[in-house]
Amino acid sequence: MSMLEKLRGHLPEPCLEGKTIWTDGEWRSARHGSTFTNVSPIDGSRLFDVARGMGEDVDAAVASARAAAPAWHAIGGAARARVLRAFAAEIRGASASLGLAETIDAGRPIALTGASGAQRAADLVEFYAGLADKISGRVYDMPAGQSASMVREPYGVIAAITPWNYPLANALTKLAPILACGNTVVLKPAEQTPVVTTILPELLRRAGLPKGVVNVVTGLGQEAGAALVSHRDVAKVSFTGSTQTGRRIAALAGEHLKGVVLELGGKSALIVFDDADIDRAADAAVFTSFMNQGQTCTSCNRIIVQRNVLDEFLTRCRAKLAKIRFGDPLDPMTQVGPVVSKQQMERITRLTDGVVPVPLDLDCFRPTDGGYFVKPLIAVDFDPESAFARTEIFGPAMSIRTFDDDAEAFRLANDTEYGLAGSCWTSSLARAEVAKSSVQAGVIWINCVHVLTPAVPVSGHKSSGIGIEYGVDAIEQYMRVKSVVTLAGGWTSPFA
Repeated sequence: MSMLEKLRGHLPEPCLEGKTIWTDGEWRSARHGSTFTNVSPIDGSRLFDVARGMGEDVDAAVASARAAAPAWHAIGGAARARVLRAFAAEIRGASASLGLAETIDAGRPIALTGASGAQRAADLVEFYAGLADKISGRVYDMPAGQSASMVREPYGVIAAITPWNYPLANALTKLAPILACGNTVVLKPAEQTPVVTTILPELLRRAGLPKGVVNVVTGLGQEAGAALVSHRDVAKVSFTGSTQTGRRIAALAGEHLKGVVLELGGKSALIVFDDADIDRAADAAVFTSFMNQGQTCTSCNRIIVQRNVLDEFLTRCRAKLAKIRFGDPLDPMTQVGPVVSKQQMERITRLTDGVVPVPLDLDCFRPTDGGYFVKPLIAVDFDPESAFARTEIFGPAMSIRTFDDDAEAFRLANDTEYGLAGSCWTSSLARAEVAKSSVQAGVIWINCVHVLTPAVPVSGHKSSGIGIEYGVDAIEQYMRVKSVVTLAGGWTSPFA
């Protein structure tokens, strides 16, 4: 059975016919009739043609969102919360379809995208549902006869542009807080992974979301994405993706003086001190470097190990990696699948070309025919100024450097333009406290990795972004602040 045949019955039928633009509650083709082909990374096979939205499609989607905005805000937070909770229930009910779509489209193992993936996604939506009716302002102390307050109001239309590595989670990370505070949305998914997005509009409709509140435009970044960012009726842009693209979006948005939320790339460090639990540190290093094929922005795959424990640490990492199952992501036993596209596979190959790998037992590596699989790599000897050392690989590669003292460890950890995440492994509470203040990153994990809940905010330092995702703070950045001052009596001009 082909990958397309496996998807039939899980996606809206119009989408399989190239109608993947969702505007004003209906599936549509691109107005100029253009399409592009979507391919599964599992075997390189064609899935279906996707609408290649351009300026006119963006105009229609933004107009739909703008028309729906006043009523969506006016119904109040409690009513919006009910819709979001119903949406979370629909996500759980559609876990099989969502999981299959994400695995076939993005290559993520089905063990991570099925019920467990839907549960995490639903939890995120429910968190923001719980905040929708708790948005508050302030009242200020004023002289008698005067009052002053601050209220928060939605921006209106928000452009949400998502990456390809976690299609469902990334879409909901934006939709949930944006909708909770009364904005409407035009969502532009990554062109590599639009399939999951075709399922969400029907789930939102069944949850009671009014038409026009969420619109979807599939297309290319330089066409649909650029048109969205520069549209005069888009009040704010939320983007997750590479730092290079984030810079272009920030520049374009700046020309129109609109705000941005940018969650960008990383080259995060995992520091292993000699007093750490070396076995657990090796577990963490292998997991963070190879989960989702290394395609995770917060991956801490730049390992910095105290010199006197390098041999032990490396031996444990090699042994643990040999037990991981690389292969067909539709197999429930698979832990690591293919990278997202042929282009990404070739990019990883270029960045790792010439790097001398540590010898590995690769019996665990079992690619499917025609799929975009990249062999796992661990490197110790490499040029610290090379592209391999400096660039976000976004693939299954781990680099290891050594240090002799604490000061050198933190210097190496911060020796990057990025500042998204970090991890520190030590049994010393004093050293952990120093790490918390020394590592320049939006999140620092102590003796753990990738432990987050919807309530914990994540922000990028340096070239890793602007703004916040997750937590209460995320909802506040999608609302404007307005001050209201009132005088009970008549106002007299100072010129009188």
